[in-house]
Amino acid sequence: MLKYKLLLVCFIFPLLIVSQNVTIKGEAKSYEFNEIGVWITNDYISNSQRELTYSMIDSMGNFVLEFNVKEIQYITLKIDKNIASMYVEPNVNYEIKILPPDSTTYQNPNLEHDVKISINLKSRTEINSLTMDYDNQFDYFTYVELVSLYSRKAYPKIDSFKLAMRKFYSEVHNSYFETYITYTIAALEEKTKLSEKKLYSNYIDGKPIQYANPEYMNFFNTFYKQKIQNFALSKEGFPLSFQINDRGSLSGVINILKRDSLLKNDTISELVLLKGLFESYYDGSFKQKSIIAILQQIATDSRISEHRLIAISILNSLSKLKPGSNAPYFELPDKNGLTHSIDELRDKKYIYLMFLDASCTSCLEQLKVIPAFKKNYGERITFVTITNFNSNAELKNFCAKNPKYDWLFVYDNSKGQLKTNYEIKIMPSYFLINPEGKFVQIPAESPEGDIDRAFYDIVKPKIKLHNVGSKRDY
Repeated sequence: MLKYKLLLVCFIFPLLIVSQNVTIKGEAKSYEFNEIGVWITNDYISNSQRELTYSMIDSMGNFVLEFNVKEIQYITLKIDKNIASMYVEPNVNYEIKILPPDSTTYQNPNLEHDVKISINLKSRTEINSLTMDYDNQFDYFTYVELVSLYSRKAYPKIDSFKLAMRKFYSEVHNSYFETYITYTIAALEEKTKLSEKKLYSNYIDGKPIQYANPEYMNFFNTFYKQKIQNFALSKEGFPLSFQINDRGSLSGVINILKRDSLLKNDTISELVLLKGLFESYYDGSFKQKSIIAILQQIATDSRISEHRLIAISILNSLSKLKPGSNAPYFELPDKNGLTHSIDELRDKKYIYLMFLDASCTSCLEQLKVIPAFKKNYGERITFVTITNFNSNAELKNFCAKNPKYDWLFVYDNSKGQLKTNYEIKIMPSYFLINPEGKFVQIPAESPEGDIDRAFYDIVKPKIKLHNVGSKRDY
């Protein structure tokens, strides 16, 4: 179960919905003049995170964060190495306090550590209120039944607890919370040595995959831990290593996985494959080059958008390039044969760098929003597209056919070296680079994604900090 330190302040009348944005108004005494960011987990397979937005904490310890979510989202607030977590719902405003670090506890300055968060809860059916209330009951139940919980004898007691919770929350109609309850209990049942077939039937078979629900994914990841590696060693799964290492065939791999009764569903088997490839990249179960090849196929060919994104996240997590590292140097020609270097392009500006396959229709579709970005943010951001053309004549012909694309296009004449340097595994690929030549986002959001938020954060007026001394510990 996710653990976060949360203090219940009070219950007031339900909050009126005034906008589509989530707004968090907060107080963070002892963190004055620090940056606070909102982070979310991209997926619960790679567990990679990205920053949604950030703000500065003013001299009084106050801050405001605004961002959009489409559904209930578990977020992490980060102030340097101090983190606090909470849930947010669409169309809800929050008032919170982030408490100072606990000075009685040793804190490794190189590691993130939890700090307490106080939320002014507006309703007993608000998701933070519900999960906190349920967690208290769950913790009490597991404490009382601790001795028997790790045996088969515990199952009737767990079943009784499950029925009691359903009755207790019968008037709450929140599918996210229902999933939260179901899969915290499922994780408990998994520890009682309940049969795999029973767990699969009760919690996976025919059930929708809750990609964004941490409790569902916690159960899923535990249930299928090392599944691919173990299956490859079985009699039925023996051909799996050949399909991955020698054939590199995604369809061939999926067909073999479906021999297992717990992997008969195409979507489940592909998600478990993603998990298994990520788990086994460093343990020698399969060739790393072959793992990358299968991940690339899923990233481009999977019919499931969540799986494509997970594959991309895994590929990026295996990259040596990280935010804050130096962007590899390049010097490339444009349609007229004039060369442009990264050092020239980043002079006092950020670079939004795009690697483009000009034969990819979906890639070209994403270019249509760049002119508007250039108009709004062009004073601070340079837009650069690196194409896969082989000559300036080909590039010139492309630009002539697309006159609205009025930013810089160059072509890669490095014979593949630049793609290697930038670890390009799929196209299009995007990078945001600061004026010092360091990666800000890697990979960056796509033009159709949330990159607009990053652009706005670059150009928005910065708060001026006066009389700021050294950072203090409280």
